[in-house]
Formats: sequence, C-alpha cells, structure tokens
Amino acid sequence: MAKASARSKSAAPSRLPRGRHALAPEQVLSDQRQRLLAAVPAVAAERGYEAMSVADIVKRAAVSRNAFYKNFRDKQDCVATAHEAGHERMFEVLSLPCYEGATIEQRVEGSLAAALDALASQPDLARFLFVEAPSAGEDIALRYHEWLQRYGTLLRAAAPDLPPQSSPVPEVEGVIVGGIASRVASEVLRGRGTQLRDLTAPLLEYVLAFYRSNEPGPKEGRVLAFESDQEPSELPDARRRQAGA
Repeated sequence: MAKASARSKSAAPSRLPRGRHALAPEQVLSDQRQRLLAAVPAVAAERGYEAMSVADIVKRAAVSRNAFYKNFRDKQDCVATAHEAGHERMFEVLSLPCYEGATIEQRVEGSLAAALDALASQPDLARFLFVEAPSAGEDIALRYHEWLQRYGTLLRAAAPDLPPQSSPVPEVEGVIVGGIASRVASEVLRGRGTQLRDLTAPLLEYVLAFYRSNEPGPKEGRVLAFESDQEPSELPDARRRQAGA
C-alpha cells in the first residue's frame, strides 16, 4: 500500500542520560513506555501495520528490545495501547468545545476545528488512527468501531437543549461519525493529511444535516461538494446536469 507523502516530521525521541542518573527504575520504565507509544504512529505511517516490526518500533523510540518486552507482550499489545492513547487524546480535544458556544452550530464547528487541527499537525497520528488501525486485527478493529460510537455521544453533548426527536438517534450517531472518519481516511490516503483543517466547513454542514431544529442547517450545494471527488471547477457543470435531469 502506497503511503501518504505528507508526514509529520517529529524528532526522534531523546535517550535517557547514559551512565548513572537519579531516576528510579520505575521512572525509566515509564519513560521508555511513553517513547515506545509515541513511536508507533510514525512507524505505522511509514511502513504500514502489517510490515512494521518490534525492531522498527524500538529503533524509532531509541530504546532496547529488552525494554520493549518489559512494557508490552508483543507488537499487537503495543499497537493496541497506542491506539487507545491516541483516541483518548482525540476525545479530549473534541469534548471541551461541545460545552462551549451559544448554538449547536458553534459547538459542532468548534469540536471539528479542534480535532482537525490536531490531526493536521500530526498526520502520522491521523493515518495510524483512521487508516492503519482499522485493519490491525480484529481486536483493534473492534475497539476502533467502539471509539466511533463513543465519539457519537458528543453529538448529544453539543445539543443538550434539543428534544430527543430533534437529535440523531444513537444508531445514526454511528453513521455520522463513520462518515467523518471515512472522509479523514480518504484525505490522508490522498496525501492531504496536513490539510485536514479544510474539511471543517463541509463536515459542519454534513453533521448539521442530521439535526432537526430552527438553527441554521446545511446550505444548498455544500453537502454535494463534500461527497464529490471532482475538482471545484467541475462542480458547477455537475450541478447544472443534475438540475436538468
């Protein structure tokens, strides 16, 4: 599988001081664990889940193989832990804006912008979470879909004052978040991971289309632009053909 050309240029983790130092053994182990987890997205983005190895991870993390096995059972265990840590971080980024802003539109836009900014600044993490992890074995794939369901609960947090019949039901929340995740993966695979912030406006219109309220909803043509892979210059012709159909 061809890898996206745009990658985050994270510096290699710095080693602990050589020789004697004042760090307790548990501090050393914790530091090594964090560096191993931080190395996973970059290695997964560069080599892909199937091809990456424990040797690749320890080299990137600048720790010994022995240190790896003191922290994790195997590659799968390390990748699963990094996957959980990545989604925990993204959930935190998404959550705070859900409780800010005067309208649903402001809250959803704030959450989307914050998450897309975070992913655009770390395209390796975006590729790991939304491209590599879903195909990294059944256990991780299951957790990935469970995380999508958990993200869906934030849609309710963004609309606390709406009556239940005006908000998406839980089954539809999964559809909404799945569509967003698919779009993010598509952009990353096209080498546009650093430009994910550009998706804020079309994804906002996409999400608002599922709410039934008096607040501003999707504007005509915006969702079409989100769905299409055509270049912007081609869209007017496409709309005229649809109007004449």
